[in-house]
Amino acid sequence: MGQPTQDRTFVQFLRRLRAIKEYTPEAIPDDLVQDILEVGRWAGSGANRQPTEVVVVRDADVRRKFGEWGARPAATAPLVLLLVSTTEAAAFDEGRMAERLLLGAWAHGLGSTVATLKNEGPDEAKKLLGIPEDRRARTVVAIGYPDWQARRALPKNPQAGRKPLSEYAHWDRF
Repeated sequence: MGQPTQDRTFVQFLRRLRAIKEYTPEAIPDDLVQDILEVGRWAGSGANRQPTEVVVVRDADVRRKFGEWGARPAATAPLVLLLVSTTEAAAFDEGRMAERLLLGAWAHGLGSTVATLKNEGPDEAKKLLGIPEDRRARTVVAIGYPDWQARRALPKNPQAGRKPLSEYAHWDRF
């Protein structure tokens, strides 16, 4: 049996993770980027295939293009991680890595969100970044220091809360 964390600190950390889409322009230091990537590297994958690689994108023009191709938060984030997988079947493992990258960013006080390149975006991104044709490049993780002032200025979303546990968890049968 695993050892519970003291005072549920880790559970609280997980419950506080939010999709942050408003960032300051401040650059993310290399040591933090390396640490976030290291957290992602340890994401699980089926049969330990590790089918996902990461392209670290700091180039503002590329980030803007990602925003035009549907991954809007990428346009204003100072750091974007493009997840590149070997096959469409690796999508689940890619999602596991994306979540780990979000958690790694949050652990450093950074905000992040997952976005998807749409329409011509995946193919154009592959051309732009020299990604082999046989790879999948669609999932983007946008990361930056949260702009709390801009976030507070947004209209409140009445559906931003969570359903009660009784509405989404079913015991023994649906």
